[in-house]
Amino acid sequence: MRTKHVGIRKFVNEQPVLLLFISFVMILIFVKPTFVSINNIKNVLIDVSIYGVAALAMTIAIITGAFDLSISANFAWGQIFFCFLLNRWGETPGAMVAALVVMLLSCMLVGAFNGFVVVFLKVHAFIATMATGIIVKGISLVFTGGNMISTSNPFIKAMGRGTFLGLSYLTYIFIGFVLLAHYVMKYTRYGRSLYATGGNRKVAELSGVNVKFTRFSIFLILGFASGISGAMFVCLMRAGSVLYGTDLALTCVAATVVGGTPLTGGKGNVLRTVLGILLIYVLYKGLAFLGLQGYYNTMIRGAVLLSVVALDAFMTRKERW
Repeated sequence: MRTKHVGIRKFVNEQPVLLLFISFVMILIFVKPTFVSINNIKNVLIDVSIYGVAALAMTIAIITGAFDLSISANFAWGQIFFCFLLNRWGETPGAMVAALVVMLLSCMLVGAFNGFVVVFLKVHAFIATMATGIIVKGISLVFTGGNMISTSNPFIKAMGRGTFLGLSYLTYIFIGFVLLAHYVMKYTRYGRSLYATGGNRKVAELSGVNVKFTRFSIFLILGFASGISGAMFVCLMRAGSVLYGTDLALTCVAATVVGGTPLTGGKGNVLRTVLGILLIYVLYKGLAFLGLQGYYNTMIRGAVLLSVVALDAFMTRKERW
């Protein structure tokens, strides 16, 4: 019996986010049984998928000891530039692939700029990426004149609305990136280098890790993920705007922290970030489903986020004791 209690206690200590997620879903089911309708679940998964790709990249960055506030602006730029290229280059498969590649390269260029400033010029990531985000947002405003840009590309429309076995194509794209990120972080030398760099840079260097390359590459990954999320958003909305995704950076950080990855670096798990962003979006949808007004909705989101982080910190300290 004692062994059973120890096992339960260990599970509670290790999986507070999972337990909170299950508890919140159960409460929603009790209060609003229609919340678990097939369409509602699909919509939640689509929202999670679009922001989830960027959240995975942010988790990897935080594990490495990096940070990026510019991904919101880069996400918007990816939408805008992708729509522009699709409209300009046409609807052939080759043109669509070229548009995606060029857009991703432009987003990665933003990441490379961040990496250069942070790694080689040694500017703090918080300041550097915040400044880059403002610059990219300004470029987007100049490029569009502050207007939304849309596309009527039929393939993009089909990607956004298409399903397979009841799930959106966008959800499968996200699942693919989750599996890829998990594999890289757990089974590759590069993944071990990321953990080592985030844990202790000097020790990592002495162990043979190219710390500068590792840190620089993280910003390329963040740029790439911003572009992928932007392209997925265009598939869903068939439009791009500076106003879309302004909360992306903070949502990604929240999902990472709620998932149990500490901001101190060196530890974390991308699979737990999936749980984190699921919890956040079930919370968003649940509050809207309950009919709470926007102001109350925002207040409760912040309170729940603080509660989850405090619970996780308490469990971590308790384990050390």
